[in-house]
Amino acid sequence: MAVTYDIIVVNEADGCLNSVTQQYTVTACTQYVIVRFDGTNNAIGPFDIYTGTTGTTAVYSAATRQQMFDGVAVELSDPAACSGLTPTPTRTVTPTPTITPTNTPTVTTTPTITPTPTISVTPTITPTLTPTISITPSVTPSITPSITPTTTVTPTLTPTKTPTQTPTNTPTNTVTPSITPSITPTISITPSITPTNTQTPTNTQTPTITPTPTISVTPTITPTVTPSSAGFLAYVFAEPINAGDTTTLDTWAGSNGAVEWGSYNGGGGPPNNSGGNYSNDLDVYAHQPSFVSGGGNFVTPVTFSSPINQSTYLFSSIQVSSTVVNSALQYFYSIWLPLNGIGGTLNNYQIDLGTTPSGNEIFDDLPSITPTTNAYNVIVTPGAAIPAGTYRVLWITPNLLYPGSLPLTGSIYFTGAAKT
Repeated sequence: MAVTYDIIVVNEADGCLNSVTQQYTVTACTQYVIVRFDGTNNAIGPFDIYTGTTGTTAVYSAATRQQMFDGVAVELSDPAACSGLTPTPTRTVTPTPTITPTNTPTVTTTPTITPTPTISVTPTITPTLTPTISITPSVTPSITPSITPTTTVTPTLTPTKTPTQTPTNTPTNTVTPSITPSITPTISITPSITPTNTQTPTNTQTPTITPTPTISVTPTITPTVTPSSAGFLAYVFAEPINAGDTTTLDTWAGSNGAVEWGSYNGGGGPPNNSGGNYSNDLDVYAHQPSFVSGGGNFVTPVTFSSPINQSTYLFSSIQVSSTVVNSALQYFYSIWLPLNGIGGTLNNYQIDLGTTPSGNEIFDDLPSITPTTNAYNVIVTPGAAIPAGTYRVLWITPNLLYPGSLPLTGSIYFTGAAKT
């Protein structure tokens, strides 16, 4: 005996609700199959999985995009086999025509179903399927995600010198060092002491300093902090996706020298350098007053910034909280890296996106294919929302148009994963 099930995967993303159906035949009392996406697929989800019809209760709800690539285990059963009837030694898998779901924005999903040939239920199975999801029979499915935290240590400089002076006058030296990756203090000793305050000392003794190790008067020690260089930070520009804010961005761009591009939402995606205006148009974008000052649905990129490790050229986790952005809106996130802070060259730069610091359960090592825009410099002039300099901008689309399903809850974290 055998029972054939319709396995239905429904994309529950807002505005989608499209589904993919694949038939699978079961010949055992209890049999597990693994449902997964195979191949290139840009659908974000979440996804519900049904057997039979969508009018029944989902056997698996709210599967993430990553879980659908890793595989979700679904339990099926042949009641006849459970009642003691002898199952047939060979099961048949009847593929249905390829179904291509439509996602928003313009995404075509065409995964492939390829069951593995090792199945413990029947001695010989060699099905070949080409529908839009992959079902792999397995007796003991196991999904073990792996999260590798990254710890960043930030050195702290604590001056320990306490300058003293005799006679009775005690001038106070206040040192306010900048917080930089490398600080080299320089100590200068002035042999002749001239107090700068206006208080008249009550002691008329004239301090003297002899060249021998025995000094009769304690000299004033003035520490001078000389930072070796400014620290390099990665910045995230969070563009709110709604009509009013898009108009604000595009109007500013058109009035301040942009030639081809004013915003991700208004331009229908990231800019290109077809007309040679990539650097100019992004410099105008970086000077947008809403990014410079924040307010409304905008957040300054300095708020979403993190140090770049000068050994690995990877930036630490950047937190985006639902209490900081408008949790009821999608945002498109572009990542701006100072070229000098990543070694002066860039081919591909991959990031992770998770719900914990250094997490990657949402996206892992994006993008897999190097965008052409990684090769273009952006010269940011003074007065922008980020420091002036030469940058490379990471445009990872449509993945970083996030979240796929509103509202955003909790926090998401961007983390540098790899640089080539």
